[in-house]
Amino acid sequence: MTTRLSALVVALILLLAGAAPAAEKKRSGEPGALRGPVRLVPTSSTPLEVRGLHSYLGELEIDVQPDGLVLANELTLERYLLGLNEVPLDWPEEALQAQAIAARTYALFTLSEGPAGAAADYGFDICASVECQVFAGADVVLAEDGDRWAAAVADTAGDAILYDGAPILARYHSTSGGVTFDNPQIFTDEQDYPYLRGVESPTERASPLFRWRARFRIARLQTMLVAGGLWSEAASGELVSAETVPSAEGLHYLDVVLTGSAGDERVTAEELRDVVRDQGPELFPKAYPGRSDTGSGRLPETLPSNRYEMRTVDGTARVVGRGWGHGVGMSQYGAYGLALRGVGHRDILEHYYTGIEIRHYDVPPTITVGLAWGLDRIVVDGGFSIVDVSGETVVEDALGTWAFELDDHGALRVDPPVGYGLPLRIALLVDDLEAIPGETLDVPFSLSKPARVTVVTDPGGSPTDPLVFSAGGRTIEWTAPDVPGTYLVALNAQAARADRTTEELAIEVALPPPTFTPEARRTSAAAVTGEQLDALPIIVGVAVVGFLFFLTLAVTMGRRSRRRAGG
Repeated sequence: MTTRLSALVVALILLLAGAAPAAEKKRSGEPGALRGPVRLVPTSSTPLEVRGLHSYLGELEIDVQPDGLVLANELTLERYLLGLNEVPLDWPEEALQAQAIAARTYALFTLSEGPAGAAADYGFDICASVECQVFAGADVVLAEDGDRWAAAVADTAGDAILYDGAPILARYHSTSGGVTFDNPQIFTDEQDYPYLRGVESPTERASPLFRWRARFRIARLQTMLVAGGLWSEAASGELVSAETVPSAEGLHYLDVVLTGSAGDERVTAEELRDVVRDQGPELFPKAYPGRSDTGSGRLPETLPSNRYEMRTVDGTARVVGRGWGHGVGMSQYGAYGLALRGVGHRDILEHYYTGIEIRHYDVPPTITVGLAWGLDRIVVDGGFSIVDVSGETVVEDALGTWAFELDDHGALRVDPPVGYGLPLRIALLVDDLEAIPGETLDVPFSLSKPARVTVVTDPGGSPTDPLVFSAGGRTIEWTAPDVPGTYLVALNAQAARADRTTEELAIEVALPPPTFTPEARRTSAAAVTGEQLDALPIIVGVAVVGFLFFLTLAVTMGRRSRRRAGG
């Protein structure tokens, strides 16, 4: 304890040694306010982490707009695909490859159409939400089984779904419920794409939403409908029942007749779905979305699709529905079911997209993904350079946690981390450690400023991959070699062209002493007793022979003695 306390005191002295002159350095070196946009260019292969969002490969761009900050990620199209979080990563290889090609094609079609919506407003190519494709950055490939998705993207690199030589609008969804739809059936204001035709999708039964159920007590349903503007108590009284009937307009989904004590209302299944989807979780958060056999234990929405039937029994509206998502193009669970049957990814795609071909297509060098907009503050962790709108590098080696926010004048203010501008100091906070072979230890140390830290082991060790640490007391992992011995461990820190290494720490790696549990002792005793029993016949035989030998010798000696006495 005394040695560790002395090490801590020494470390704090080292850190404070340059603090007085460095305070002025921090003030003069602080980036302050900048004109947007600025680019954050990674200085290593380690992803940059954005607080509240995800970690990202490639460059981040922060722009200033009238409604706040806009964050975008610029990267290659193939790296963009690595961040898509559309299907479980443990699915069959052919299903993952079909998803990779469909996602690549969807992105290519979006790029060919030009920016729209938020992309047009803020100047990026595609969004990161469900409105485009769900993009979660590097978190996807860093997750368990992420390498399987990375392999699916790599194995299909450049492949796209084409119709008349151009990328198609490769729509896809979770579960159709047994049959997909023609595009105009769902997207009524769009053209009739010849490749988006309804097809049978019989291999979806693994989906927890192939068939689903929901229920509403009539009083609760009335409360939701009133809040959503679909029911008037003054005009129709109390809600008595809700029943589905064929669509009056020939739609693919049904109408719902709402019967009241003073009158009736007729709405579409989609209109009712919209209201309960919004009002259910807000008014009755413990009840909606309802419980279901999904990963979260609940339905993804109060009513996952407009493809349902409803009837009222004993004051409860009971719903039986099918599918989740718009139902156009490839059913992801249908692709999963086909892959389980041994169907290849090309045949899967040709089943769901009519009259297409799959071949290599030239992709753009980069794509800009809009991650978020209308933000007041953005916090980024990692190692990067900050480049301003003119292309000038404002901060060459930004390490640790940096904050970007709007100041009172609408300019972008950059807030560096604690320790920025201080001289680089690193010190160990321990002077002795012990380990057993293969054990992982936390080695405590202190830093004066954010830096990249590596561990160097002698003998036999190359430096570990550098990790970025913020200033202050920290720990870094060290794994003991399998061979016992004394190892000298040092930490190296690098930041802004400065390079510092701690003194070496001697770590003794030794095998633990043998321990005997009561069970082991009993086992050992039983083994010894067994050995003794096995040897018992030999021991008895030797004893008998010895006894007879000495008895014969004694009798002989007695006879001789009597002869001498009588003679």
